[in-house]
This record gives sequence, C-alpha cells and structure tokens, in this order.
Amino acid sequence: MFKNSFFVLTLCCSAHLVKAQQIGIHSHNDYQQNVPFWTAYKNGLNSIEIDVFLKYNTLYVTHSESEIIAERTIENLYLNPIKNEILYSWNPDKKLQLLIDIKSETQVTLNKLVQTLNQYPELIDQRKISIVISGNRPDPKEYSNYPDYILFDYQSLDPLKNEEIWNKIALISLSFKKFSNWNGKGKMTEKYYRKVDSVVRIAHQYGKPFRFWATPDTKTAWELFRKLGIDYINTDQPAQASAYFNKAPQ
Repeated sequence: MFKNSFFVLTLCCSAHLVKAQQIGIHSHNDYQQNVPFWTAYKNGLNSIEIDVFLKYNTLYVTHSESEIIAERTIENLYLNPIKNEILYSWNPDKKLQLLIDIKSETQVTLNKLVQTLNQYPELIDQRKISIVISGNRPDPKEYSNYPDYILFDYQSLDPLKNEEIWNKIALISLSFKKFSNWNGKGKMTEKYYRKVDSVVRIAHQYGKPFRFWATPDTKTAWELFRKLGIDYINTDQPAQASAYFNKAPQ
C-alpha cells in the first residue's frame, strides 16, 4: 500500500516541495497519516512528529502501549525511508526536523533511541536532519549527557540561565489552549489576539523557533499563525496546508 501511495504522492506533490519549505509546517501526529513520513515529506513539510513507545526493546510508533501494531516501528516508518531518501534522492538544500515525542519511560526510551540512531549515520548528520526530543524528556541538567545531534523541545517561557543547556534547546513549544479557546473560525477576539501575539514575541526574544500545539487546523488559523510569525505551524492536514501556503502571498 505504501509503495503505490508514494508513487502517486511523488507525481502529484513534487511541484510543491521548494515553495512549501519556505513556511515552517509541522506534521502533527504524522504516524496517523495514511502514508506516514511520505505524505509530509513529499508535500515539502519541514517538521514531522513521531510518537514513540518502547516495548520489548523495540521503539514502536504509537501514542500509547494499547495501540501498538507490530510492524509500525520507528525504523520501518521513518528511519529506513529517510535513510534511503538521503542516499538516493535528497535535495541538498532540504532541512528536516524530526520531533520525537517520547510516550514511555524517559531514560530507557531515550537511551534506546540514541542506540538506534547511531546505526543511521546519514540521519544524525545535523546539516540535514534535526533530531528534537519532546514528550517525556529528562531533566534539563542532563541534556548535555546526550550526543550533539540530540536536541530538546522546551515547553516554557521561563528563561534558562545555563548556556550549555540552552544550546541543547531546538525550539519552544506551548499549548495554544492555554492562551486562547479560538476555534479557527471567524475572527479571533482582540483580547486573545493580544495574548497570543505576546506569547510569540516573548518566545522569539530567546532566539529560538516557536510552535503552538493543540491549535485549530483551518485555513483561517494557518493564515493568522503565519502573520503572527509562528515558525512551525501545526497541522494534521499536511497536503492541504502545503497547498495553501504554496498559493498564499508571502
């Protein structure tokens, strides 16, 4: 199924690739797409979310243990396809962020992830792929214990005074619902707009890319987030978001 779908995606979506990369689009819960990785990648998205759960010494791509499917491992769905793409078809200008959301116990899962990634030298080349850990993360004081290619998602606006820790932060992510209940339809109220705009401005003062999660997923919302300067726009509709931003004025 994946091979046939990939062929169709390649024909239909390759024209979107260059322009869509100009906008930071994040494929939220990417594993839930009919074709994980390829739908986002071939539509030019530059950030992909991968939920992982460690079970029986295997990293399964899933939100929870109860949803594990045997063949859906991080290697099958993501690492091997990305490796092959890098070896044979990678655009040298392409940058891709893998936001790996750890759902099982932090330490053993992250250790297994590092062990697995070390078998893929093509992927840990930071000029191409940015590996960012989200979800269950270690204490920030431990960040420097991990390889240089492992970075972290910072989910706070509180400043970090330790420069070594700060250098291990790839981006800042916060829940949109903490600041607004706007549903992405009609106009956001002035009260919520000021609050959301303030959050984005504060985050950017730290010099890091910014992302909201739990966002409304409509064209109206995408356009507002673009105008607010949000660096990675969250979506569960990678093809539609890519098509929208390819047509939207820059």
